Amino acid sequence: MIKNIYITLLAVGLVVTNVIGQENQLSVENKDGGILLTSPDKEFQVGFNGRIYMDGTHYFDDVTDLSSKTAISDIRLGTTVKWGDWDAKINVSFGNDELKIKDAFLRYKNTANSMFTIGNFFEPFGIEAAASSKDLRFIGASNTTQALGIGRSIGVGYTYFTSKFYGSAGVFAGSVDNQNKGDQGYSTTAKLAYTPIANDNLTLQVGGSFSYRKPEANGFSSSLNDDDYNREVVLTAGPEDLFLNADIGGAISDTKFNFQTLAIAKSFLLQGEYIRSNVTRDEDYVSELMKDGPLYYVTYAWPTTPKDYSDWYGELRDITTQAYYVQAGFLLGDEYSYNSSTAYINRPKAGTYEFLVRYDNTDLNDIDGTYFNGAFGPADESAALGGAGNKSIAGGKSETISVAVNYFLSNNIMFRLNYSLMDVDNIKYPLDKKVGILNARVQVNF
Repeated sequence: MIKNIYITLLAVGLVVTNVIGQENQLSVENKDGGILLTSPDKEFQVGFNGRIYMDGTHYFDDVTDLSSKTAISDIRLGTTVKWGDWDAKINVSFGNDELKIKDAFLRYKNTANSMFTIGNFFEPFGIEAAASSKDLRFIGASNTTQALGIGRSIGVGYTYFTSKFYGSAGVFAGSVDNQNKGDQGYSTTAKLAYTPIANDNLTLQVGGSFSYRKPEANGFSSSLNDDDYNREVVLTAGPEDLFLNADIGGAISDTKFNFQTLAIAKSFLLQGEYIRSNVTRDEDYVSELMKDGPLYYVTYAWPTTPKDYSDWYGELRDITTQAYYVQAGFLLGDEYSYNSSTAYINRPKAGTYEFLVRYDNTDLNDIDGTYFNGAFGPADESAALGGAGNKSIAGGKSETISVAVNYFLSNNIMFRLNYSLMDVDNIKYPLDKKVGILNARVQVNF
């Protein structure tokens, strides 16, 4: 379906380009490594772009085996069409034997520094989570962003920026990839960034983001015919999503806070983010009792009231998780420059080397009580043996040191090399302590 849509739009773009080109002789130029066709009056433009990621990953395993491999992790094809103050974009991924729609939106440029967007696009949250993977400093985002960031959703948004201020907000209605039955989730997300210092010697940015989210339905319960019963928040990061993995069931809402800072001084970079997530949960104990039915508790004498569920099986407590990272970079052959329209850094010029180091601390644990018999709860042996627990979440915790070197051969070709050493602390993998990860990528942008 998505493939057919993309091919159709691409074909339409080529036909329109050919017709207009014959009549008006479109000019052709290289735009950020891609192809841009422009009409003589500058009112109509068609762009074709894409990328290829050729990756190699080697794990220095501790105890749990991980899959070292080489792969083409992503192939992107994108088309943009611009006419007057309007533009549209579609970007499709063919990587890892999966077909996914990425960007697919219509945008109206209200003024020179403000715009409205509708479709599937990045929610304005943080630095890494709102940036394209091709522009990230490391191969892939930090564990902080992987676990607690947001990414793209379907919605409508508004962005306004000046040389010192960036503001963006939107209302969204869930992920384009969600194929589960039940109602979609929804969210409202906003980001503000302020640049108090912006000159040739130093640019300093501080900012924050906020998002309130109703989690996506995860299908209907066969017993209750209720999609709310299965709403969940899943937070994963790191090698094969093993050591950092929190599945928070019974989720009612997810509130996220992000604080960010970015500083560049000629060839030096300092960047950091902190993200906190609070998931509120509530079990439908009345429906549980109705599902079990009168025969159940008459026969077994337990439970007999909705309150018995929380007393015996444990209260579904709210869950708080948090993470942060800080990274420093140095360019050899160019200087960092700031783009106020994106609140991020421009791509370095060809022939530049970039050296980076990053510290990441991600904590997906929210534990209260003693772990016994598969649950966390009060140190009461008889209750624990019966399955009592407070439904704590043990998603794991990690501290990761990463180093990287990037070489920008041209506007189209980039070579990357990363090494990370990850301290693992996960109750599900008690023997794993340290995991080394070596990543290499040949990145082609066009």
